[in-house]
Amino acid sequence: MKTVHLTYPVKENILSSKVVLALGFFDGVHLGHQRLITRAKKIAQKKDLPLVVLTFNRHPKEIYANKKDFKYLETLEEQADKMAELGVNYLAVLPFTKDFSKIKPQDFVDQVIIKLNADTVVAGFDYTYGDKNIANMATLPKYAQGRFDIEVMPKQIFAGKKIGSTEIRQAIRDGKMELAYELMGHHYVMSGIIGHGKRNGHKLGFPTANLVWAEHKVVPKIGVYATKTMVNNTWYESMTSVGYNVTINQAKKIYIESNIFDFDEDVYGKPMKIEWYKYTRGEVKFANLTELKKQLEKDQREIKAYFAKQHD
Repeated sequence: MKTVHLTYPVKENILSSKVVLALGFFDGVHLGHQRLITRAKKIAQKKDLPLVVLTFNRHPKEIYANKKDFKYLETLEEQADKMAELGVNYLAVLPFTKDFSKIKPQDFVDQVIIKLNADTVVAGFDYTYGDKNIANMATLPKYAQGRFDIEVMPKQIFAGKKIGSTEIRQAIRDGKMELAYELMGHHYVMSGIIGHGKRNGHKLGFPTANLVWAEHKVVPKIGVYATKTMVNNTWYESMTSVGYNVTINQAKKIYIESNIFDFDEDVYGKPMKIEWYKYTRGEVKFANLTELKKQLEKDQREIKAYFAKQHD
């Protein structure tokens, strides 16, 4: 799959051939997104056309609602990895700027959809391309003027609720990693590099890999989690703490630290990924490091037992 960064107005086609174009803001590439992309892929295969997914470099709320601290489920790179797995041929990324937010619906169709050579457009029922009262999927045929086919995906439901990125972000903030998994169809992932910590874990016999992550990512609720951690392109079972290290009086910065089971290598500065499985307890301030070590031993036993049960 190839990622293409566009400018507006789109001046030239990605491809000379017609394409099937999937529209959306695919943060998290959750089950609803996967169903939409799978549907678009089937149409592309039937018509023998490439599949292009069009997304934006930032959430429209950053502009519309002036949300400068908006938190995301995925970086663009993480999103691209999921798109490639789903068989997308091209991921087209359009900058969402203040000027772009003011374009008219007809201009979006003429200067984006048509310029990308769309044969068929696939989008969710709630996709908008301007003022939601006039630039929605119900009005798209008017602006399309018969120049491309339109496929509208209905609302995607799980346990009676809409599958949406907003709901998933809240689940992660609440430590409900199993719910996030059910809505996403995959475990929440945070990626980055391994940074230097205070080495307190090493002193306790529980060395940790400290994740340096993208600041705009959603951070799980403070506490301890059953996780899997990837280093050196290998996944290991692990336990991960999200917290302020309150026992050793570091209460200003959140740390994400993984104790990787059956692993003892120097990996500072290397890439790292964490898959989040289950919240096990909150952060506790212990009287001393001896009490903390006892709790870490208990955490490790419980989390190893959790993973052993998953394998049964």
